[in-house]
Amino acid sequence: MEQNIIELKKTLERIEEKLISAGKIYSAIQFQIWLVVMLLYYIILALFHSIPWQLTASYWLSAFVLFSYASMKIWKRMINLFKSYGGYMEKKPSFGLGMALSWIFGAVMGWMIIPATLLQMGVEKISAIGFLSFIGISVFGMFLTFFYFAKSLEKEMIPAFLIPALAIASLGIVTIESMIYAGFAVGFGFSLTVLAYLYTAFRALR
Repeated sequence: MEQNIIELKKTLERIEEKLISAGKIYSAIQFQIWLVVMLLYYIILALFHSIPWQLTASYWLSAFVLFSYASMKIWKRMINLFKSYGGYMEKKPSFGLGMALSWIFGAVMGWMIIPATLLQMGVEKISAIGFLSFIGISVFGMFLTFFYFAKSLEKEMIPAFLIPALAIASLGIVTIESMIYAGFAVGFGFSLTVLAYLYTAFRALR
């Protein structure tokens, strides 16, 4: 009897490890999607001497829609995975709303309000600050959403909003174009977050 209880406990621990790992991989995929979206945006930037704001707005709006669709698909797979192991994942509309509002608020602040207060700066520097603010605010909003609604402290997410914030503070001393620097900063932060999530997922599979 005692042996059976020990075996059952080990089995449940292995299942828990797999579910934790799957959750971290799910988050890593989300950030990887955004990293691909951002790099594609920079490829498009290279095709224009001066990219119109309408193109930027429509691109990121489309990217958000595609991201939401992909995230929904991945989330459904996660729910099915939990069900297959006899688990349960609650669908919280407030969580999804919090994620959406994070990016909407970040977009309004980064592309409209903050640039409007920096009109004395050059266009390129304003664009870089706006982009970094958009990413930093949006990801920080996601971080708070996870913490408040999912009761999860996503430490792996910290580089994705902290590095863009530090990049804004250091824009005045960079020697390359501001938007290029902003792109590398965001890419670096997102890459660290993806790496951190994958490392956590790997550690969960003991």
